[in-house]
Amino acid sequence: MSGTGVRGTALVTGGSRGLGAAIARHLASVGWHTVICGRETQSLDAAVKAAADDGLVLHAVRADVTDERSVAGLFERLAEDAPPLGLCVNNAGNNFSRRLVSVKEQPGGPPLLTPHPLEDFERVVTSLLTGTFLVGRHAAQAMLAAGTPGAIVNISSTVRHGAYGQSAYCAAKSGVEALTRTWATELGEYGIRVSAVAPGVLDGEALRRRSAASERHAAYMADLQRHVPLRRWCDEKDVAEAVAFAADNPSVTGTVLEVDAGGLPARVLPPAGRNPGASRTAATADLPEKAENTA
Repeated sequence: MSGTGVRGTALVTGGSRGLGAAIARHLASVGWHTVICGRETQSLDAAVKAAADDGLVLHAVRADVTDERSVAGLFERLAEDAPPLGLCVNNAGNNFSRRLVSVKEQPGGPPLLTPHPLEDFERVVTSLLTGTFLVGRHAAQAMLAAGTPGAIVNISSTVRHGAYGQSAYCAAKSGVEALTRTWATELGEYGIRVSAVAPGVLDGEALRRRSAASERHAAYMADLQRHVPLRRWCDEKDVAEAVAFAADNPSVTGTVLEVDAGGLPARVLPPAGRNPGASRTAATADLPEKAENTA
């Protein structure tokens, strides 16, 4: 993993696929010595090869952002083999979409009630919030120890203020925003800037695959898109460029950059007179992209 980067090292967690890979590739294209981490060696190797095929250089380190020892080992590797850390992008995480209590009507009897599993809530919060905390803490330590300015960019979500069926995800992403603003006030005097980027629905492979597999989901997402001010989804390039902007602009800190085409409703209700039960779905604004584990 040795080498000399023009702009220092950029670490992207969950960088082997999806949004993380798009961010990593964009940062590599603008001169960062870019390191991706994830839990699956095969996915990491595939991302490095795909980038190389396109003339880009990525470096991979296997690490689990939810494990304190693994995160410590990641930063030990960076200290040994990479240029000084200048940018940390906290992207890793997963989602298991659940309503707080799912209600299924049963003819002639009481409704069947299924509560949100605690283990799903804990898995989401651990990957998204605890993982961001652990990696952000080590990144700040590395920058402070080197005495060099840098940037931490956390990936939040436009639905962090609340969305149907997203208790765990919204709670975690709201927490990511709180960490962002707190760290910005703590680290600013040392020249370390901390900001967040909040994507909306990503028009990517995961969304297309899910929509192709379910007409119900495709119809819901089309209905949802009509409620977005720009009537479009964002794409991975939009988010990657926002991350690079947050990393480069010397006055951006303590804020959340919304990359969501104008925002999303918490839920799209059926028109008056339509059977509400016919439109019920677990699909929500951010589920298609975050259902895949990138920790």
